[in-house]
Amino acid sequence: MKLFSWTIAIAGLAVWSLIAWIGYVLVDPVLGWVAANAGLLVDSGKGLATATGVGKEASSIVDGLDVSGFMGQAIALLRAILKPAIVVLWAIGALALLAAPMLLPRIGRLLARRRH
Repeated sequence: MKLFSWTIAIAGLAVWSLIAWIGYVLVDPVLGWVAANAGLLVDSGKGLATATGVGKEASSIVDGLDVSGFMGQAIALLRAILKPAIVVLWAIGALALLAAPMLLPRIGRLLARRRH
């Protein structure tokens, strides 16, 4: 039974590592796509506001807020945070997966004692 639980844990670790690696690799392209489309999104919002009749007020508010500058800063912050966060979450998950075969039998025995 121990070999089976360790096999499951190693397979889970491989899947967890693959998911983390895919997320790590996709951070830059996804944020690049978001950064490229942020200006288009703001301009589309201004166009929609103009079409619905609140154009001048909404346009002046958006210009005053400097939304494109804020979006650029938010994307830069995400670039700085996401990759280390993925590595930390991967490490926590890897430790949990590797500790599970040792801890689950003990927890099972503890719960079995409480039932009787």
